[in-house]
Amino acid sequence: MGKDVCLLGGTFDPVHHGHLIIARSIAEQCNFEKVLLIPAASPPHKAPARASAEHRLAMLRLAIEGESLFDICDIELTRQGPSYTLDTLTVLRKRYVDQIGLHWVIGADMLEGLPRWRRASEVVRLARITVALRPPWQDRLEEIFAGVEKELGEAVVSGLRQSTVRTPLIDISSTTIRQRVGEGKSIRYLVPEPVRQYIERHGLYRQADRNAAPSHRHP
Repeated sequence: MGKDVCLLGGTFDPVHHGHLIIARSIAEQCNFEKVLLIPAASPPHKAPARASAEHRLAMLRLAIEGESLFDICDIELTRQGPSYTLDTLTVLRKRYVDQIGLHWVIGADMLEGLPRWRRASEVVRLARITVALRPPWQDRLEEIFAGVEKELGEAVVSGLRQSTVRTPLIDISSTTIRQRVGEGKSIRYLVPEPVRQYIERHGLYRQADRNAAPSHRHP
């Protein structure tokens, strides 16, 4: 593995081409040799995942099979309780003690809430936050940076500016995929073919999404 480690967390419920295209784009622009995909067991800012941890992990493995750029880190699936970024980075910082840096990728839509993450000031010390920027968030970027600066300081925002990466606009979401499966519609070309076959074989997402109340906790 190269000296810097790129970390991309998510529920991956299910993983889709958008996840992989954006991850590859970031790796190419930032010269990362490896991207670790980190499936969350219990994301504090989202409703519970529809598919089990075992199914989501299996789909990730199928999606990246034979692809040298990607690897999977199941650290959050083996830990009890909410999947807080702080806890994950604390463990990974010790695991990669000889590495120069950890880079945690977040979408621009999550940047505004960064100051409300659990012990956010520690999170930004443990890893460099790489912001995946795409429309329409680029139009609000300066406004968001100003809000983050009030909470976390000028030095943090300076680092965020340097690690903001423009990524392709891929209009695919796990929510849409689950809805299409529940409605009996095709998801071909939205997910890697082995993932599509796995979803069909195991009967995942056939029921409509639960109307769970959104969580107010942060990563």
